[in-house]
Amino acid sequence: MAVLLPALVSARAQQASAGIADAAPASSVQTADGSAAEITIPALTPIVVELLADEGSGISKSGDTFPLRLAEPIQVAGRAVIPAGTPGIGEVIHAKKSGGGGSGGELILAADYLELDGRHLPLRSLDLAEVGKNNYRTADSLGLAGAATSPAVALIGMFIKGKQITVPKGTRAAAKTAAAFTLSAAPAQSQESAGDAPAVQNSTGGVTQ
Repeated sequence: MAVLLPALVSARAQQASAGIADAAPASSVQTADGSAAEITIPALTPIVVELLADEGSGISKSGDTFPLRLAEPIQVAGRAVIPAGTPGIGEVIHAKKSGGGGSGGELILAADYLELDGRHLPLRSLDLAEVGKNNYRTADSLGLAGAATSPAVALIGMFIKGKQITVPKGTRAAAKTAAAFTLSAAPAQSQESAGDAPAVQNSTGGVTQ
């Protein structure tokens, strides 16, 4: 894994940054009466998400996906355009249990996307430290076998290293939109029900809701 992980991180970082040049300002298309018909959320817009499942170095498997949801509305020009509760998916990029000889557990989690009206809004840069509820460090301040200590890790998610690591359900984390996203200007309505989360693929191949 020490050999394969740098390539994995590099590939995911390139995917996360694909299509992003300079983050364009928010824009809107006006109707004849002057009201906004469409609104564009810029790439790199900061958001806050909430994990809807326990994740950890001892319980998660590399490649697993997990449910999450938008914890606070996404706002453009002071107006909520994507509501809190909008469901999404995250991914376990890497998980390793703590072992003998004092080796610690390792965990890299990434936010993949939010799902809105059958469309996916891609996400990047998951970070627990920025919301101030946890004592974790950001991804680019830690390394894995000397190979993952780079901003590339921070592009895709957060890297946590320590003893047996657990990130409990309900944990909030900061993320960013990975690409500009255009939607109609209909008012946002909360979708706080956890039942709105999409199906999740677990490590055994089963599907949970």
